[in-house]
Amino acid sequence: MTTLNRARIVLSQIALVFAAAGLLAAEKTIDLGDPAQVIQAYLRATYARDFIEAYRLISAQDRKVRDLNRYVQFRGAFSGFILQAAKKLSDAVEIELLEQKKIGDSLHLLIKYRVPDAKKIAPLLLNWDPYRLNALTAGDRDQLLAVLDVKRRGGSLEMIDGEARFELVREGNEWRVFLNWASGVKIPVRVDLSKAVGLEVSLSAQEIAVLPGEIFKILLKVKNKTSDVITARIGHLVEPKDSVDYLDVVECGFLLPVIIPPAMEQEYSGTYLLRGNFPEGAHRLELKYDFDILK
Repeated sequence: MTTLNRARIVLSQIALVFAAAGLLAAEKTIDLGDPAQVIQAYLRATYARDFIEAYRLISAQDRKVRDLNRYVQFRGAFSGFILQAAKKLSDAVEIELLEQKKIGDSLHLLIKYRVPDAKKIAPLLLNWDPYRLNALTAGDRDQLLAVLDVKRRGGSLEMIDGEARFELVREGNEWRVFLNWASGVKIPVRVDLSKAVGLEVSLSAQEIAVLPGEIFKILLKVKNKTSDVITARIGHLVEPKDSVDYLDVVECGFLLPVIIPPAMEQEYSGTYLLRGNFPEGAHRLELKYDFDILK
């Protein structure tokens, strides 16, 4: 075979690859002028932890607050074959539009969604272990993707149903998901002194607004109004309970019980990190300090 013929074959193969890629891209194309398609695409991207794609569907206002690298890093994006498998599963994500209201320049929607149960499918996906999945041979990968496809087409995937609200903003002729990152996450701070009669506590702030991935600090001034020495334990509780894993204690000045002399005021502080993977669209959790007198 001549060098020219070899070159022609290689070029033909490259052309076929690009043609296939073009067909795949066409299948994935969504109408950004259709709010329902935008929401479905966003949910599929976030389900698959394809946060580069999800970022494309987020409003320009939000993207001014957090750049792509920071967003992808904090959210913990998938890559390699585990991303490919998750995207295959995400094709099963479905939504139903329940309510749509136009308020000013934005669109408020209530949707019902159905997504594959990631826990139930975990054994098939090696418990979502990225190292084991990415180490599979090409043949094993193809076989796994085929099984997922058969399950999706046959309707045998176990699904989770739920409802969610979204706000979309128009950018030209297209819609984007508005997450209001600029407002941050509101964290009300309160104190429970029901088991600490004789103490008076003031806080440096009654509410904190912080962006996911940021550190914040709370100061507590604790005054002993009695004539006796008070030993107290100070606990910090996070509500709702399913948000506790998103708030880390970086530094705490009251891990051990504190001792407050009579008629004295002492200052303590707690430093926290709101994790970057705090759920999108969630804008609130509560931090409570629970005081308990030991003696």
